[in-house]
Amino acid sequence: MTGDVQALIEEIRRYAGNRAQDVMRGAETPALAALMIEKFGEGLVKAGYLLGVERADELKHEIDRLVREVDAQYPTHLQYRFEARPAGLAINGTAH
Repeated sequence: MTGDVQALIEEIRRYAGNRAQDVMRGAETPALAALMIEKFGEGLVKAGYLLGVERADELKHEIDRLVREVDAQYPTHLQYRFEARPAGLAINGTAH
């Protein structure tokens, strides 16, 4: 891997590790943590493409792996999000 793509992969791994810790301590659900990893990762991928980082597709594969590691039910949760109109957040039982 080139140094640039490796730096992006290390960053998403760090971020995913923080989300996984939040899941373990009960601060986030696996579904929410995986969504945040996915969206953060999409931003890193976009930045990589814009900056001409070689082999940025490797980053996409790592994001997918990390998302599924944090939320084993990710494909189901992804489908639920697509079916929810409008999608929102429920905090303390109230939808936002």
